[in-house]
Amino acid sequence: MSRSTVNDDPLSGLLRLKPATWQWTRAIRSALCIGLPFVFGLIINDIMTGMWIAMGCLMMITGESAGSYGSIYKTMLISAPIGALGYLLGYLGTLPWGAVVAGMMVIGFASALLSSKNRALSIGTLQTLLVASIAVGVPAIAPFWQPAVLYLVGALFYALVLGIEVLIRGWHAQDNPTETQSSQKEAKGTPRPVASNWAPPAAFSLCLGVAYCTHWVNDTAHWFWVPLTVGLVLKPDFGSIRDRALQRTIGTLAGVVIGATALATVPKGLPLVVVMSVLAGILPWAMQRSYVLQAVFLTPLVLILVDVIVPGTRDIDYGVQRLIDTAIGGVIVIIFGYLPLQYLQSRRKNP
Repeated sequence: MSRSTVNDDPLSGLLRLKPATWQWTRAIRSALCIGLPFVFGLIINDIMTGMWIAMGCLMMITGESAGSYGSIYKTMLISAPIGALGYLLGYLGTLPWGAVVAGMMVIGFASALLSSKNRALSIGTLQTLLVASIAVGVPAIAPFWQPAVLYLVGALFYALVLGIEVLIRGWHAQDNPTETQSSQKEAKGTPRPVASNWAPPAAFSLCLGVAYCTHWVNDTAHWFWVPLTVGLVLKPDFGSIRDRALQRTIGTLAGVVIGATALATVPKGLPLVVVMSVLAGILPWAMQRSYVLQAVFLTPLVLILVDVIVPGTRDIDYGVQRLIDTAIGGVIVIIFGYLPLQYLQSRRKNP
């Protein structure tokens, strides 16, 4: 098979792995910042508190990229408070559902605009939308200011653990230069492949609105996985929308198997905490390798965390339901996001 044939294979492009260096410090930090809050929750016999703190840590883990410690702290300082505000959007749930849909569309539009400014705002607005989908989808977690505060506690705990690493390695220690350069390019953003910079935020707003509209026909306990998927796929700083939708679906397929198996077979308590810590330790490396691998290891973590909030059936059906929700979110992104933007791009090229 010729080299050009391999490179033209769509599947090989979706599954292509980028070079990445295993970083023990980052892996250990991630594992500790997921595991220790849960251990704390077990000690005080309040697993929900540990879960909310761990959720804040998880958002810091997924929002971190290669670079100096100074850049990491700067990004966290901006993104963490913005992300915590997402829980307060749970108060929208007291309004008629049509108003909730409209409100989330406006917030999605504003988030997409802000995300184009810099990486910290992009990460913060993504975190806002992800936790908002949980807060709006699970009104039982009210009062919403409590998980918002614990989210910030998680971010602070992550910053403290990072500070210990700074003391060990030195403030000016650098990650792999290649990865740092790649991260810097990513931080600058990517050109908008459409006729207007207003089109991507409008497409994102529409996708988010459709995702929240699905609640009218899907009132299961975990329906919010649909808008959560839309946020993860579109980000909201876009990129290759079609590929990311397909990659997330592929990665989720493997991830739900891991997560559902863990929930069905691993006892609650320390054994499950160990599993989560291992997954969290692998996640930073997986994020650098490919979006597929990121979904493979992030999905079971989110499944287990969300299961603490809204317990599932603890069998393979639970994972299948999440896969279906992910597929629905991916279809929404393709139909209401990718295709309209592609149409505008073609009109721009061929007026």
